[in-house]
Amino acid sequence: MKYRSLALMLFLFAAGGLSIMSAVSQNTKSKSFVPQYNRLDNFADLYLRGSYDILHMIKVREMGKIGQAAKIAAQRKLAGGKIVSHIGTPHIMYAGACTDDVPGNPNIAPDYKSTDPRYRASLADLGQGDFIIIAGPTNQELRKKGCYFLGVGYPMSTNRYSPPNYNDNPNVPMESQVDMMIYDWAPKEDGLVTPSLTPHLKICPTSPITVVEYWLIMAQIAHNIANKDTSGSFNASQAYIDTLMNRLEIFHERSIAEVNKIGPVIADRVLSGGKIYPWSSRWEFYQEASGTAGSVMGIFPIPPGGFYSGPGAMNPLKLNPDSLTSKDVVILAMAGSTPQAEIEMAQKARAKGVLLIGIYPFTREDGFSTSPLRKLCTVSLNNLSGDRDGVLSIPGYPAKIIPTVAPMNNYAFWSIIGAYVQSMEMRGEAPYYWMSWHVPYYNAPRRGHAYTDSIEPYFLKRGY
Repeated sequence: MKYRSLALMLFLFAAGGLSIMSAVSQNTKSKSFVPQYNRLDNFADLYLRGSYDILHMIKVREMGKIGQAAKIAAQRKLAGGKIVSHIGTPHIMYAGACTDDVPGNPNIAPDYKSTDPRYRASLADLGQGDFIIIAGPTNQELRKKGCYFLGVGYPMSTNRYSPPNYNDNPNVPMESQVDMMIYDWAPKEDGLVTPSLTPHLKICPTSPITVVEYWLIMAQIAHNIANKDTSGSFNASQAYIDTLMNRLEIFHERSIAEVNKIGPVIADRVLSGGKIYPWSSRWEFYQEASGTAGSVMGIFPIPPGGFYSGPGAMNPLKLNPDSLTSKDVVILAMAGSTPQAEIEMAQKARAKGVLLIGIYPFTREDGFSTSPLRKLCTVSLNNLSGDRDGVLSIPGYPAKIIPTVAPMNNYAFWSIIGAYVQSMEMRGEAPYYWMSWHVPYYNAPRRGHAYTDSIEPYFLKRGY
């Protein structure tokens, strides 16, 4: 009897437990599920988070190598050797984002670009005791002579992480061409967002990361030479990437809502016949916006006969403010050292009634007020790069060096484009995009070039 009573009590307890669990389950189901993470359907958000994640990967994986490479560079320089660069890719680089005249460039490693006739012959002088920062599988005769090769990754460089038969030189990995390799950790398609209507490619490119790599290396070499530091530390590089990541995080937090609000407005204007015009007093901002893998084709002005009809491939015309209409959108980025030029263009553009989006620092270290620009812009986004020349104080330099303005301007620009593209897709419209010429398409090498060529006439007819 005692055991029967105990069994009955256990049964009732179990049944009660089941009833309670059932009630909990039903109660849970009756409430709407609130995920504890952001939805992965916001293009601008995806781009900014992806960009931050790439910076984080470099910080975790590459900083020690940068410290070791900068140590070797400083040792060779202090012993009388030369330090040079030979990058010239991607667009933002060969358009001048890190050229000698950029404020904040310590000018310790002039870039002997293959496209610049002033420097081609000079590379032949390199050899034993010298140091080169390079982004492609070339000039191996210099390495054989004893020049140290530091490889800098960019999205389409062939390396140990590249898919098989993916780039122009799939059988020549960069590791076999350099003494040390700094990876960029960007997707090989050079894009962070997969559009819903054109899922065969990625958009919103990662090319600003090459500029970041360059500045990280320059920061540490400049520090090492100035302080005669050959310890292999990476404290200067660490300070730069921490500053940049902090600025990108703050921009994301403070500006994402504004970026997403402006996306539909841009889409409405483009669909009504308007055009998107990026502008800055520095060339690299426009060059990065036009013709870059993973970018929209609808960036103006372009030569009347098409992208390739100017004196150089994808050579744009200069923006004539008189040609603007009230349907157009101008995305204007302040380059940092020439604020007056941006203000003058903003005045001319605003007089035409355009939607004017300004990317610039709300406060500047040199005291120059950007409030006149803010009054002119329909929307203003803070690039948080109001430094006079850069963010690092290095002995021997009269002002701080190593700027953040070029990558921050581009992070802002591509987030805007991401919001615009998403708004277009919500209307059932897919803009035409550039596909990287370096990647295969349907398993055929360099078919990205053919794809882009096939899209151009449709874009020129439709305009977006």
